[in-house]
Amino acid sequence: MNLWLLLLTMLPHPGSCEMIDRDQIVGADLAKALPAFGRIPGDVVIAYSPAIGSRRVVAFPELDRIGRKYGISAPTSATACFEWKLRTMTEADVRAAIRDTLQAPQARIDILAMSASLTPEGKLVFPLSGLSASHVADPAAPIVWRGQVLYGGAHKFNVWARIRASTTMTRVVATEVLLPGQTVTARQVRLETYQDFPLEQGIARNLDEVTGKVPRRSIRAGMPVFRADLSAPFLVRRGDLVKVTVISGAAQLTLEAEANGPGRQGDAISFTNPRTGKVFRGRVDGKDAAQVIPGAIPTLTRVQ
Repeated sequence: MNLWLLLLTMLPHPGSCEMIDRDQIVGADLAKALPAFGRIPGDVVIAYSPAIGSRRVVAFPELDRIGRKYGISAPTSATACFEWKLRTMTEADVRAAIRDTLQAPQARIDILAMSASLTPEGKLVFPLSGLSASHVADPAAPIVWRGQVLYGGAHKFNVWARIRASTTMTRVVATEVLLPGQTVTARQVRLETYQDFPLEQGIARNLDEVTGKVPRRSIRAGMPVFRADLSAPFLVRRGDLVKVTVISGAAQLTLEAEANGPGRQGDAISFTNPRTGKVFRGRVDGKDAAQVIPGAIPTLTRVQ
């Protein structure tokens, strides 16, 4: 068998292409398409990869130029064809990617429609930025969620899915009117389970997120409680006599001072020493308790 006949037997089957998965076609890819080019370095760049859904055909003139550099001859009829490796996106793929984003492995994801085109091999993601609905979506309402297949390093191939999503969640519900400024007690709220769109919506999910807190506004009986509508209770109120601990190195001094305003845990507020009339700042450290560490709280004045 002469050399030309041998080379012809190495040509790809008409209509077939070598599958690629990177931005550039390299020597290793060319050697798979035409084994006679196996002597060229595997990482040498041959050409740019085609767009998704297209083919890159390297014809004789280019093959001849490449081959001469490495002492390889190619017949005038030689060609090498390359295209991206594609796959069909399945409903299972979509469900898995959406559950991963929602961090809700038990969520029910109903696929109503989805991209029909083939996609490149890569990681399928459905980021929250691709949602067409707010985070308080009705679980019964269909939504369109746009995603991407991440492939070839930094490339993105757009896909979409029209879905319904729901999961069993818990929420805190008021059993009676919760009034602003009044500390919520355990008997005023209850925990219930329900079906909801599986995204964080700011709803209190546990009783300990609500009990002991103070509503910022009135919350009607039967309504869910949102964390944004709650604040920590005041541990110190204006006019309260507060036990203040002053810490300076290893030394500590305890005195009683009058609070000049309300404060929650960690708040820095001003106090007045009733014996001297001096005003200083301290940090609320508990119920009717505060702490002063010289130099740790701005505008602190010396306590006398």
